[in-house]
Amino acid sequence: MADGKKAEWCIVRLDSDMNWWVVETNWLPPASGEEGLSILDPNQVEHMFDLLEPMRGYGLQADIVERAFLRFAVDKDLGDGNIRLVAFDGGFDVDEEKLFALPAISNDASGGYAEFLEHIGVIRVKTLNATERFAQKLTLDELEDAISGMNDTAAEGAHVFQEILAILEYHPLGPVANDDGDEDEDDDWEVDLSDGSTAAAIEEVSDSTAR
Repeated sequence: MADGKKAEWCIVRLDSDMNWWVVETNWLPPASGEEGLSILDPNQVEHMFDLLEPMRGYGLQADIVERAFLRFAVDKDLGDGNIRLVAFDGGFDVDEEKLFALPAISNDASGGYAEFLEHIGVIRVKTLNATERFAQKLTLDELEDAISGMNDTAAEGAHVFQEILAILEYHPLGPVANDDGDEDEDDDWEVDLSDGSTAAAIEEVSDSTAR
C-alpha cells in the first residue's frame, strides 16, 4: 500500500456498468487516483473461484490466489450506491463469507495480483492442453497474444473482472460455452450491516455481476 500504510477500510460505489469501484480509502490520499481502482464484488469472487476450481488438478497454487487480493467485508451502507468496507484478515471461503476482493498491486504494477495473472495464464494453458485435443500444443505466448489488448483496455478504465475472465475463459476457438444454460438461483445475498440495515445496493448485484 502507499507509504506502507495498512489497508483498513475503503468506500466503494456501484457504477452504471453494475461493477464496483473504489472511491476512497484510508491508505491513499485523494490525489493518488484511487477512484480508478476496480474491486470484485462477492458474486464475481465466487464466479472466479468456480472457474479456478477445475484448474486445481493442474497445478493451481492456492497461496498465489490468496496473495493476489486484499479482502474486505461489508461494514455499512452509506446510501446512494456507496458502501463502506473494512479489511478482512481471514482467507477466502465463498461458502461462509461474502467478501469483496481488491487486487494487490504495488506502485510499480508488480505485487501479488501480477503474480496471480501470470500463474493462472500458465495453468489455463496447461489445463487446456490436458483436456482438449489440439493438433499442436497450445502455448502461453498464444494466450498472451490473444489477450494482449487487455492492458491497453485496462488503462482506459476496464474493470479488473474482465481482465481475469479473459484468462480463465480463454480458448483458442473462442469463449467457452455455458453448457447448462441455467442461471444460478442462489445468487441473491444479503449482509447484515453494523447498523442493522441491509444494503439495497448490494441486492442489485445478484444477477448483474454473476455473468
